Amino acid sequence: MKIVSKSIVVLGLSMSALLISCSEEDVIDELTGDCISFRDVEAYSQALENFNNDPSRENCIAYTQAAISYLESLDGCPFIDDADLEQALQEASDTDCDDL
Repeated sequence: MKIVSKSIVVLGLSMSALLISCSEEDVIDELTGDCISFRDVEAYSQALENFNNDPSRENCIAYTQAAISYLESLDGCPFIDDADLEQALQEASDTDCDDL
């Protein structure tokens, strides 16, 4: 059973590192203001933390939904590889939380 895809986590953590290393204004300027939703990043990070602390079916579903929303917000970002993003979206969509 593949619950949390490695590529989803890696992509999420790398984007989180980018956001942490820059001020909000720098990220918005660099990405033309529309590329990253800070709410999606925060929701993704919180859902990942909740799932890691309590790997229940409910937290898995919440994490998967947050991951998909976050990944969809990255579509069209100039520094995101489309193939990697598509793979991460597919893996997030294929996540099976029913076995928890």
